[in-house]
Amino acid sequence: MKNTVKHTGLLVLSLIFFFSLSTTNAQTSSNEITYVKVEVKGLACPFCAYGLEKKLKELKGIETIKIDVEEGLAYLTTLTSQKPTKETLEKIVTDAGFTPSSVVFSKKPFNLKDEN
Repeated sequence: MKNTVKHTGLLVLSLIFFFSLSTTNAQTSSNEITYVKVEVKGLACPFCAYGLEKKLKELKGIETIKIDVEEGLAYLTTLTSQKPTKETLEKIVTDAGFTPSSVVFSKKPFNLKDEN
């Protein structure tokens, strides 16, 4: 009987520990994302967007990339701990053959045109 109580107690403690870790990770992971909007002049076609996307994917910490050719905007999500600088993003856009117009960082997601 003592062993059963001991095992049950360990099981309960293990479950509490596991769930507290998963809750903490869920809370911090949402705080660790930075949203980035880059205005890009010169985007004319999907092929252009693909070339820019390839360059942006080389950055560490990039989670997602969405490029809106019509609006001339690139949207990125990145790990805050590996967030690129404005200068780095401007250099990548320039090296890809385009002109960066503005770079905006946010803790909240941007409203994308096709999500409305």
